[in-house]
Amino acid sequence: MAIRPSRAVLLLSIALVLPPAVFAGRAPEMRKRAFQDLNDGVAAYNRGEYALAVEKLQAVTAVALNSFRGYLYLGQAYTAARRFPEAVEALDVALDLEPDDLGAHVARANALLGQGDLDEAAAGYTRALGLRPDFSPALDGLGRVAESRGDDPKAIAQFEQAIAANKGYPDPYLHLGDLYMRQGRLDEAVQLLREAVRVRPDYGPGLNRLASAYGRLGLYNEAVATINRAIELEPKAAEHRATLGQIQLELGLLGQAEQSLQEAMARDPELPAVYEGLAEAARRRGDYQGAVAQVDRALALPRLDERAHDRLVERRTALQNEERTVARLEEGVAAGTASPEDLRALAAIEAGRSRWERAADLQGQSAPEGVERERLAYYALRASRFRDAHVIYGALDDAGRPDLAVNDGIALTGLGDHEAAEARFRRALVLDDRFAPARLYLGNALLRQGKASEAADAYVTFLALDPNGQRAERVRRVLQRIAPDKAPPPPNLPIAPTTPPAPAAGNPS
Repeated sequence: MAIRPSRAVLLLSIALVLPPAVFAGRAPEMRKRAFQDLNDGVAAYNRGEYALAVEKLQAVTAVALNSFRGYLYLGQAYTAARRFPEAVEALDVALDLEPDDLGAHVARANALLGQGDLDEAAAGYTRALGLRPDFSPALDGLGRVAESRGDDPKAIAQFEQAIAANKGYPDPYLHLGDLYMRQGRLDEAVQLLREAVRVRPDYGPGLNRLASAYGRLGLYNEAVATINRAIELEPKAAEHRATLGQIQLELGLLGQAEQSLQEAMARDPELPAVYEGLAEAARRRGDYQGAVAQVDRALALPRLDERAHDRLVERRTALQNEERTVARLEEGVAAGTASPEDLRALAAIEAGRSRWERAADLQGQSAPEGVERERLAYYALRASRFRDAHVIYGALDDAGRPDLAVNDGIALTGLGDHEAAEARFRRALVLDDRFAPARLYLGNALLRQGKASEAADAYVTFLALDPNGQRAERVRRVLQRIAPDKAPPPPNLPIAPTTPPAPAAGNPS
């Protein structure tokens, strides 16, 4: 049976049969140019400019046929650009040149995983582990394979093993955090993602996911600050602007969100998140046909993975169902025949579109009781109807619910009654003396009343409970101004915000 020569040997053989004149007198110039292209390509890859990286690294490998780094980075740039078959080919050459390179084995397995070849990807990660059993990137890769197969327990075990093998490697923190976010374990996800950016402060993907997690938790100040840091580090990365657009959507800033998403599209027109965000913006405007059209654009992308495809199909169905539901409910409202359940259903949809005024109106017309009345209070608070919110929160039973007392205090703050707000924040602390938002808002209420010393004590206790993040940093600055002797030093964490914005809670699911 004939033995297949390696790709590296084939490429070298082609070079040897070319006329000598092709290279005569030009070798030093070509080597210099290849060296510059390699540096430029690696720099472009690290900046997230993957198309430019591919262009530069293709030029390197066309001249320097035995450039291991050229093929390695070319393969990784192809993978980042979702050109997986080309990535595998380039990384095959890299491995022909350096068969025992751990990074090349993992990079090739990553490309195979990207194109859905789970068995081949697992074999690649296993080969790397055969060379070094505690190689964290390979252990992390096996975790991603297990997750792709739907085996979350095995994936979690692999990610934890990868973290234990190298606590300074950020990827397994990121991937385990992603898994926990998908499972709804948001607090645990945030802790992992914070650790990812602690061990590597310039880790753009970690900052991106951390911003998304903050957005999921409603911590929008922290989310915006974190994603802006990612954009500052990697201004060419489309993913960061897409995430910023998603956060702006949740804040109800539709125009800004659409601008961020369009900027992301200009950087990467094949990023599904762009079209998902634009679909949501259209939905918020009530343009369901436009939303479905954006989802269809995403479904037509040439390199869409199976998980994204399934998510988009599900989203398309949900949009069409909601369009029919809204049309039916609006018809009932217009005719005056809508039932209380119909009014509440439409109010929930309006709240989901950040149209808080109308959500409060519809919810109020439905004669709500129990949890539905709590929901009305939250809608009113989000609509800045502070008087209405206070009346309802004041009548609710807050036993065991410090969040309700805090939200009532926020409503009283909006009404300018800082003394009454103070009393409600103190009530929240009676219910749970470790509820950090209550300490923060109590400090604010005291400071507004001129009680600087008491405010400083509340802020110090808040920082002991929640020492990281944008709000904690602002509290430290206030302490430096009103009580510098009580101001603690900042923690040695680059980005780790955790404090919530107002209203802090109280939105029943």
